[in-house]
Amino acid sequence: MDKLLSGLGTKLAERWVNLLALPGVLFTLVLAFAWWVHPVGALDLTAIVRRLGEITVPKQNAELALVAAAVAVVATACAGIAAELSRPIARMWTGGGRVGLVLLGPLLRRRIRRAQAAAPAGYTVPERYLPARATRIGDHLRLAEQRVAAQYGVALVRVWPRLWQLSTADGRAMTQLAWDRYTAAALRAAWSIGYLLIAVLWWPSAIIGLVLYISAVAAARRAALDLRTAIEALTDVTLLPLATAVGIPLAHGRFTVRDGPALEAVLDKGSYLTESS
Repeated sequence: MDKLLSGLGTKLAERWVNLLALPGVLFTLVLAFAWWVHPVGALDLTAIVRRLGEITVPKQNAELALVAAAVAVVATACAGIAAELSRPIARMWTGGGRVGLVLLGPLLRRRIRRAQAAAPAGYTVPERYLPARATRIGDHLRLAEQRVAAQYGVALVRVWPRLWQLSTADGRAMTQLAWDRYTAAALRAAWSIGYLLIAVLWWPSAIIGLVLYISAVAAARRAALDLRTAIEALTDVTLLPLATAVGIPLAHGRFTVRDGPALEAVLDKGSYLTESS
């Protein structure tokens, strides 16, 4: 157990340094530079060079420690704000709200037409598989639920915690990696908002913010697609052991859509009763 906790602590420390600490320090330095250069303007190179020559580097250890402590405090605070902001961004990207459907309705209808046109001659795409969310990311994640429900007759949200427990570390690795990439993209988008705000003081930081956000959305799309694939794969190979573990007899030796209601009844644990009961 000590080795497990030690390894987990190491991974958390690595993620903190890579995703929060280093970006936080970089953001703090850009913020300080933007505040410092604001009075002379972003493009007045002569004035900027003159001000650079006026900088005095602290020579005493106490002064250096004070500057380092200030940078660390501001960087930590900014990192905490970015981490909290990344959560609503990750949810917003799923495009589940009505506002997103209204604003991005034309793009959604275009994606529906493209999906229908991509079907081979003589075939059509089932309605449940057509785009229905305001964003591509949301459709990737929704499609995982729809495909599992269509193939096995179970709700992914209900079976997923059990499937995760039954799977091995190697089996969970692909899903965890895709999820980490998605959350990292949301965190990158949170940092981009900070750089866009700094543009009030120094407009070139807006370019940094736009590049960060565009790259974050692209990375989130790829991660969501990989996450959908990983979720489906893990479900395909783990649903049969789950049915065996809870005592569901399988007539054909494999899990079919007809076995779904029996598994649902076990996992539901009598949440609802028929009116006759």
